[in-house]
Amino acid sequence: MNTPLRGWLTTINPLVKLTATLPPLLAVLFTRDMFTPAVIATLAFVVLLTGLRVRLRVVLVGKAIILLVGAWTAFPFALLVRADVVADTPVVIDGWITLRAGAIKIGAATALRLIAVSALALLGSAGTTIARLNRALVRQLHIPYRFAHGALAAARFAPRYREDLVTLRAAHRARGIIDPRGPVGFARRTARSTIPLLAGGARYAERLSLAMDARGFGAHPTRSDRHPAVIRTRDLVFVAGSWAAFAAVFVTTGMLGVAQWSGDFHGF
Repeated sequence: MNTPLRGWLTTINPLVKLTATLPPLLAVLFTRDMFTPAVIATLAFVVLLTGLRVRLRVVLVGKAIILLVGAWTAFPFALLVRADVVADTPVVIDGWITLRAGAIKIGAATALRLIAVSALALLGSAGTTIARLNRALVRQLHIPYRFAHGALAAARFAPRYREDLVTLRAAHRARGIIDPRGPVGFARRTARSTIPLLAGGARYAERLSLAMDARGFGAHPTRSDRHPAVIRTRDLVFVAGSWAAFAAVFVTTGMLGVAQWSGDFHGF
């Protein structure tokens, strides 16, 4: 069983986190320098590390993965840069491939931009469960609870199917049914598991519908919630602080002359 995340970031309203991270995420997409997305990604990761209680090992492994993925992403993007764009930059590699310094810079900037977008997306969804997001959509966006709770019930089918499949495979192995590796074994396992999974899903759907009917689901236009999603003062402070911090990064990099933007707009 997965351990739920803890920390002050988990108490922030899900829609508030999305509101706080969406504007800087869109702005990062138009940057073309390396410094601005690097600072944005660092700031987002600092908020994540302070807002969530995670183990040091998880932090170190995640940092190593980010560095490896960033380096691996920068190299292909550098190879895809047009030669005429970086023709006036020094040659770094001259062999079976020709790689110039300008291409490496563009590839690194693209990789950092992707990392920054991923960090902001992670910040906007960190500590948010499907149930919390569902309650926020009903309370703040006034989405009909019939659709919201129905979508929540449908989303919970996937993990249940996964658990049923693990149990089913374990039962097969306990009875000595072992399929060979490869596509033939996969086809046999799939054919053997399809009918039991469909039958189990039908039984679960029937029990779920009976439980929802017993609780008067859909009988009234509105429905109360045991843990309603509300917007508190700390949520407003989080939005204001996030916007101010990210805006300060963009303004500072623009004033220093290091910010580059797509199109004809370069700097502030």
